[in-house]
Amino acid sequence: MPGIEIEIPREAIEQITREVLESILGNSGATVHDEAAERIERSLKRIMAKQFITIPEFALLFNCSRGHVDNLLDQAQQPNCKYPLPYVDLNGLIQFDRLEVLEWA
Repeated sequence: MPGIEIEIPREAIEQITREVLESILGNSGATVHDEAAERIERSLKRIMAKQFITIPEFALLFNCSRGHVDNLLDQAQQPNCKYPLPYVDLNGLIQFDRLEVLEWA
């Protein structure tokens, strides 16, 4: 039985993503009560203040492992990748434009 496909414009998805992220980051201070959560909140605020982020910062921002980020980078180099992860390779130093990857997500 074929599934139902609904096409949602990329712009709508990007707008919803931005609104959800802003809502989460904007409301996170009221519910943080432990050290680990406070450390993560500080890290996320620091990341959100930067234009370019590192691989570990990307992993924290998207709550994924370093291995998953490496897989995304490998996929981005494949010619048949539909939505390649945008990144900059500065002689082996991988950086991500924060706004580009948030829109990509």
